[in-house]
Amino acid sequence: MAEYQGFCLKCKTYGPINNLEHFTMSNGRKRVAGSCSEKGCTGRISKIIG
Repeated sequence: MAEYQGFCLKCKTYGPINNLEHFTMSNGRKRVAGSCSEKGCTGRISKIIG
């Protein structure tokens, strides 16, 4: 599985996405979502991949 990185809007850092899940949105585009990898941050990260 590829490792995706994204920007957390809660702690304002850029890093890998933990607990990765793949989704297909209603318009057919694909995205990945997961949690922030920073210690103590509970933010969620979502990134459109295609």
